[in-house]
Amino acid sequence: MENILDRIVAHKRLEVDRRRAQHSVEALMDSAGYGLQRRSLCKAIENSKDFGIIAEFKRKSPSQQDINLAADPVVVARGYVEAGAAAISCLTDVQFFGAKPDDIDRVRAAVEVPIIRKDFIIDRYQVHEARAMGADAILLIATCLSAAQLDELAEEAGELGMQVVCEVHDEDEVAKISPSVDIIGVNNRDLGTFKVDISRSLELEPILPPGILRISESGIEDPQSIVKLRREKFRGFLIGTYFMRQADPGQACADFIRKTHTIHDTYKDAIA
Repeated sequence: MENILDRIVAHKRLEVDRRRAQHSVEALMDSAGYGLQRRSLCKAIENSKDFGIIAEFKRKSPSQQDINLAADPVVVARGYVEAGAAAISCLTDVQFFGAKPDDIDRVRAAVEVPIIRKDFIIDRYQVHEARAMGADAILLIATCLSAAQLDELAEEAGELGMQVVCEVHDEDEVAKISPSVDIIGVNNRDLGTFKVDISRSLELEPILPPGILRISESGIEDPQSIVKLRREKFRGFLIGTYFMRQADPGQACADFIRKTHTIHDTYKDAIA
């Protein structure tokens, strides 16, 4: 039976073909965003004093439907950065996640932190698109790609000056990880069923390649989870739905970071 991810990827193939017919790679290379200087996502996470939070902008999702349809990406992104977010993840899928074509361009112009283009990237054309949008990094989802495809797209992104987050959610996908990726993200959400289990990060961490930055993604709503995952070598945390469904996502991010500091400091004192 076809699952949600299969439908998204099938639509994405049609979408990419249509956009490539409208704008060639050469046209993308001539765009203003293509020439912008890239910022290091790895450094932003490693240097963060506020737990390497990657705050996400999205309006809806197949699992949540309408999350925050009226949200303004500039207002939300600035609120996130003021709260202490290390980076911004911006959904660019229109059909399933409600993105608008200029969301990421507007976010890039509004904030100075690294921006991840989050989409279902299956074609090198999308990597060039990401650079034209001004993205500093892209997400590659292992479950959508073969090991060879993942390696090819990661290399392409690296050549274009962007860093790569490789998203995995089971042992088979860990085996696909390319040496060309910069960050491994463990997705706590099963992309076939969209069910969430935060213990997935803890289960996969021991088999992840050593020496590469790790982040945990999806389903993180409790500051206690951040403290627990940091003890298990995770240094970044992608949080979207929890912030976006609040009336003020930036304030929600600020409150979350403040509570995490309180729990973290209490834990440090307890073991001192």
